[in-house]
Amino acid sequence: MPNVPDFPDLSWDRIPLGPFDNRLWWLLIGLCLALLLTVQAIETALEGAWPHQRRASSMIPRERVVQLSWGLVALLVIPGSLLLIGNVAVLIWQDPERPDQLLLGSMLAGAGWVLFLVFSLNFLRLGRLFGNLGLIGPLALVALLLVGDVLLLTSFLDILPKWDVVTESIENGLRDILPFID
Repeated sequence: MPNVPDFPDLSWDRIPLGPFDNRLWWLLIGLCLALLLTVQAIETALEGAWPHQRRASSMIPRERVVQLSWGLVALLVIPGSLLLIGNVAVLIWQDPERPDQLLLGSMLAGAGWVLFLVFSLNFLRLGRLFGNLGLIGPLALVALLLVGDVLLLTSFLDILPKWDVVTESIENGLRDILPFID
C-alpha cells in the first residue's frame, strides 16, 4: 500500500458556528428557504408553468374541479409552514418544554407539504397518478393538512409566552440593534 497521509479526526463539535450551533437554527433557516420556494411552487401548481397556454376553459370539467381543489390545499400549506416556523422560532427563543402535539402536527403538516409539492409539480411523474384520483386526492391532502395545522396551532399557543414578555423582548431587541431609538 502506498504511503497515504493520515487525516486528523474531524469533529463537527469543534467547528465554531457562533449562534448557529443549535440544530434548531438550521431547521429554521431550511424552513424559511423551503417556504420561499413553496410560494413559487403554489403559483405554478395553481396557474401552470405557462398560464397563457393553460386556460381553464380548455380543461374538461373534472380537471377544472381538481385544479380548483389545489387552491384549497395551497391555502393550508402556507399556514402550516408559517406555524412550523413560528414554533421553531419560539423553541429557539424561550426553550420551553415541547408539547406532545408539536411532533405529530409537524409530521402531518410536513408530509402534506411534501406531498403537495411532489404531486402538484409532477416530481417523479406522479402528478398524473394523483390526477387520476380526481377530487379525493386533494381532499385527502386537505384533511391531512387541516389536522396538522390545528395541532401546530395548539402547540404554538401552548409554548407562546404572555404578550407582555413578547413586547418587552421586541423593545429590548430593538434597543440592542438600534441604540439611537428611545
